[in-house]
Amino acid sequence: MAFPLALTIKKQGRETLVALAGELTVFTPEAAWRQLTDRRAAAARGGGKVVFDLAGLTALDLNGSAQLLTVLAAFEKAGAETSVEALPEGFSAIFDLAAGALAEPMVPPEPRLTFFSEWGQIVAEAAKDLRGLIAFTGELAAEFVRAALRPSKIPWKKVLNVAETAGVNAAPVVCLVSGLVGLIIAFQAAMLMKIFGAEIYVADLIGLSVVRELGPLIAGIMLAGRSGSAFSAELGAMKAAEEVDAIITMGLSPVRELALPRVLATVLTTPLVALLATFVGIMGGSVVLLNFGYSLAVFWEAAVRQVSLASYFIGVGKSFVFGFTLAAVGCQRGLAAGDGPGAVGRATTSGVVVNIVLIAVLDSVFAVLFYVLQL
Repeated sequence: MAFPLALTIKKQGRETLVALAGELTVFTPEAAWRQLTDRRAAAARGGGKVVFDLAGLTALDLNGSAQLLTVLAAFEKAGAETSVEALPEGFSAIFDLAAGALAEPMVPPEPRLTFFSEWGQIVAEAAKDLRGLIAFTGELAAEFVRAALRPSKIPWKKVLNVAETAGVNAAPVVCLVSGLVGLIIAFQAAMLMKIFGAEIYVADLIGLSVVRELGPLIAGIMLAGRSGSAFSAELGAMKAAEEVDAIITMGLSPVRELALPRVLATVLTTPLVALLATFVGIMGGSVVLLNFGYSLAVFWEAAVRQVSLASYFIGVGKSFVFGFTLAAVGCQRGLAAGDGPGAVGRATTSGVVVNIVLIAVLDSVFAVLFYVLQL
């Protein structure tokens, strides 16, 4: 079998001359060096020397250089003295580059984790995140108490700016989603109720479910994806630019200066956005019954019939909790972001995921609690 690399081996006393001719590249197979395998012990016997003459090489790349260096190392390991001669000048740079790369110790691969080790690592990281979130929540609560005792110290201008960007500007997309969800639920329920001729009870379903559940939940999730992620990205970028460290160096609290205005603005605006989403969601459901021949007055009368005053307070109260949660988690993830170009993206992604999970968990807890309390 012909190879692009030809080896000529000559024995001259205690010295073995190996002349290479042709191409020594990535396409050179290991079998091209096979004839040297049996000569290692003979060359090493008695302190022999092996000289590689590279004058005949016509092509050389990094892979070929690594092959030659591996052969040289094998001879030296067997006890022979090696040397390289007549390397063409055009190939010296790439040969030296390969020699330098092989001389550096290779970083051993990370050991593969077992199933239990991997899950243990996940649990440990989750516990660390939970501790950080609890500590941040406690510090934020303390700042809220200080702000309540001295409201004149609150940067109200910054709070209003955040309320506009994070709350008011988010209202259109929240209302769009809420209206479509109300329309879809009403349409699916009407298809079932139509069998029994009880389409009007769709209004009762829409009124109660949107006021108690869907309005606050949609507002919370949409604001978590829009405003909570913006908080994580903004504070994460400030952390990467060492602006947060500068605030700490000046003796100020990042929680008070950066997180408090954002959380306060979100807590104040989320209930208003939730109420707007509730109204639009009910209106979306009314479109379905209008097509069934019911008037808007009849729909609204049936929709509010099953909604008690407690249901309104429940919806508003949940929106306060959701607003605090999404803003606090977003700010905490941003302030806890690491260094590097990917830190901001990881902090933003983590903030959105944790927010959505927490809002879903809190909503489930509220549902069970209000069922037990019969509210």
